[in-house]
Amino acid sequence: MADDGSKQEPDLTRPLNRPRSEKDKTIRHQAVPDDEVDEHAKPTQLSLRRIDFDALDAPGAEPTIKSVRIQDEDVPVKITAPESKPSLWNRLPSLGPGGTVAGVAGLLVGTILLGLIVALTIRAVRVSDALNPFEEDLAIPTATPNATPDPSFLVPTVPAFTRPEKVVVLLMGADTRPSERGEVRPRTDTMILLMADPVNGRGSMLSVPRDLYVEIPGYGIHRINTAYQFGGGQLAMDTIQYNLGVSVDYFVMVEFEVFVTLVDEIGGIQVDVPTTIYDPGFPDDNFGYDPFYIEAGSQWMDGETALKYARTRHGDNDFERARRQQDVIFAVQEQVIRLDMLPTLIERAPALYSALSQYVRTNMTLEGMIELAIVAQDIPQEQIRSGVIDADYTTGYRTPGGASVLIPDRESIGDLLNEVFWLDAPSSAESRP
Repeated sequence: MADDGSKQEPDLTRPLNRPRSEKDKTIRHQAVPDDEVDEHAKPTQLSLRRIDFDALDAPGAEPTIKSVRIQDEDVPVKITAPESKPSLWNRLPSLGPGGTVAGVAGLLVGTILLGLIVALTIRAVRVSDALNPFEEDLAIPTATPNATPDPSFLVPTVPAFTRPEKVVVLLMGADTRPSERGEVRPRTDTMILLMADPVNGRGSMLSVPRDLYVEIPGYGIHRINTAYQFGGGQLAMDTIQYNLGVSVDYFVMVEFEVFVTLVDEIGGIQVDVPTTIYDPGFPDDNFGYDPFYIEAGSQWMDGETALKYARTRHGDNDFERARRQQDVIFAVQEQVIRLDMLPTLIERAPALYSALSQYVRTNMTLEGMIELAIVAQDIPQEQIRSGVIDADYTTGYRTPGGASVLIPDRESIGDLLNEVFWLDAPSSAESRP
């Protein structure tokens, strides 16, 4: 104490006297948090408490401040905080209680949304029943129905196709120019009905000509290849059922890029070409020409060659082109089975699925496609019946507007359906004693 009776300010240049334990311990001064500062102390002063030396025995333990008495009195002592770079958290402006609550709430909501986006994205790639990248482009408007369906065109659904063990897919191919993609739905110049019957180990493939002149429900009589253009995949499936009586479970609309990629992915295909083809007027992607030539005989084709072979109709007609397309599909199946490539394709399916999303529209999930591919692989080609609705089942007709179309002979088409879709053969369940 000073002689005048005032309290003497302690000398902070000397270390505080403290008891010593068996180990020499170092005092570490720590500022008391703001909410623990003595409100009566001067702004430049902070209350200190004695460091608990016993708590320092634990390795890496931080000192805690409990109490301090200087000359038997609690006094505020001036200290200088050690120089250190403030943390990012300490440099942030104070938001106050309301701001803190809002920040925590925003962080929580953001975390939930991020987790939801990641989960949906993963599920879309792996399963594709969410954010399906192959779904139809809803931005393209559907044409407004302008006609009442004609009941005389309605064909009763064939009972055999209501059996759950059979799966029928409408495969459509479109000639979409790059400038048209995303603007309008294309006409589907290729339409093939595929049926898989895993219970009986059978399959079917029926090509429907693009010029078949039929009732499109709600739109009147048009070429069948305009159904997808008018109303998308659902209308195309409805049109098939309305006119052929076949209930379709799924549709797949693909563009040329998908076909080329698939054939190249499996290393090409071997196709028996019955006659030499030279097509100087084969179209390219920009309304020009890309002449195509291939000799008769067994030919190995990459994706581009197989596409041209499936598309050309120079020297023949749409019916022969449909048969070439079926030959290509059989060749793809044979190549996949021969090289046991299905496991590799399944492994690469998510990547292919994502890369080709702009060229495919379907109501099938990736999981459904894989399951169908596994089923189809187990059906031998000798158990797959194929057919084409050609001149034997149609009559040529020129409309008042000058368009060449095909009028279906429904009775003879019914006979073709019975044969191609195994309606004339008993099922395995029916053949059991």
